[in-house]
Amino acid sequence: MFNAKLADGTIISMADQWHIDELKELRKKRDFFCQACESQVQLKLGSSKLWHFAHQANSICLYSLERETMYHLKGKRKLYDWLKNQQLKVAMEVYLPLIKQRPDILFRQQNTLYALEFQCSPIDSTLLKSRSKGYQQLGIIPIWILGGNRLKRHGPHTFSMKSFEWHSTRILTDQQRFLTYFCPEQSSFVFLQQLTPYSATRLLASYQEISTTASSLETILYPRKNNKNLLDHWLTVKKHWRYHQPNPYPNKAEKLLQSLLYRRRIAPSLFPIEAGWPTNHYELISSPPCYWQTYLLLECLEHQPLYQPFSIHLAIHCIQPYLSKNLFMLRSMNDDRHWSLAIIGYFQFLVEIGYLEQTPKRYFKRIKDIVHPKTIEEAISSDQTLYYNTLITLMRKRNEGKNKGISDLKSNI
Repeated sequence: MFNAKLADGTIISMADQWHIDELKELRKKRDFFCQACESQVQLKLGSSKLWHFAHQANSICLYSLERETMYHLKGKRKLYDWLKNQQLKVAMEVYLPLIKQRPDILFRQQNTLYALEFQCSPIDSTLLKSRSKGYQQLGIIPIWILGGNRLKRHGPHTFSMKSFEWHSTRILTDQQRFLTYFCPEQSSFVFLQQLTPYSATRLLASYQEISTTASSLETILYPRKNNKNLLDHWLTVKKHWRYHQPNPYPNKAEKLLQSLLYRRRIAPSLFPIEAGWPTNHYELISSPPCYWQTYLLLECLEHQPLYQPFSIHLAIHCIQPYLSKNLFMLRSMNDDRHWSLAIIGYFQFLVEIGYLEQTPKRYFKRIKDIVHPKTIEEAISSDQTLYYNTLITLMRKRNEGKNKGISDLKSNI
């Protein structure tokens, strides 16, 4: 950390201008203390590292999110200088006693106060959510920027995300989520937009990088929307699912799906064409959509007689026990959306492709049977046909934030 206090409460900050002789003299005469936990700290004045304060070797500060590495210190200092150079009112490591939190950087733009947290190591999702709520209680807007060391890229549009990182996402004006990273070694920001998960940890996303010299506060508050089309890559995801050999050590969801398909004498690679799509709010369920959408089709919807009305709550109650038992997993997010919105979004999709029809009284009718491909090649061809004939328009609406649900149907579960 860059700030500490003296016994009389005076704050000493390494973000200020100091001469090393002044600090060495001060270190001989005075003791330094953590502003938050008030334990004694040491002043580190290395020649090759940033000057900073550190807790004693065996001391743990309960108010610190992570043991600070030099990477974290460099990033925090560069972000502080970057904001200060924009003539903003900026303060480093201000302790907020009402909520017992100490953001990395506190700054004001016009009449709005922001807490910037530079997170370089894993953190429990519950703690991250709690800290964000603490700032919001004081009318402070939290901004979580992940360290560039956390960016895990597996291909041009394929990335990994830990569960806690979903809580650091923010929302663009079109309701699409994005992530912000900062690399102090490259002095650049990275934005991941169009976050489209296809498993608990893997996702498709568009990548945008911009240097600190070419960016301003507006850049991270309102990043320029990336309109690159990622939708075609979803067909690659579906193809991978179809060619994927069954896991010899399946998890709960895989066991359920394999059992469900084998009882109907369906090979796992030939799951229904209508399943496995990134429908509205589908990301609230972290299990791959080919799992839970196949389950809903085979165990719920196909049992409904053709042209006979039924309520969407039938499907919600059908899948609820499997979510409660963690056979299908929910994704922890930084909003209050209920998982039933994922079911509503899937019903909207099934209406769009002509499998269901919505009645004026908010009921639904099944108007045709699902498509059962006979071979993998036929399945892949049918996936492509459905995508290019119907889905591409629906998916683009979703990426543009235009899908709001089925008519005015809302979840009250």
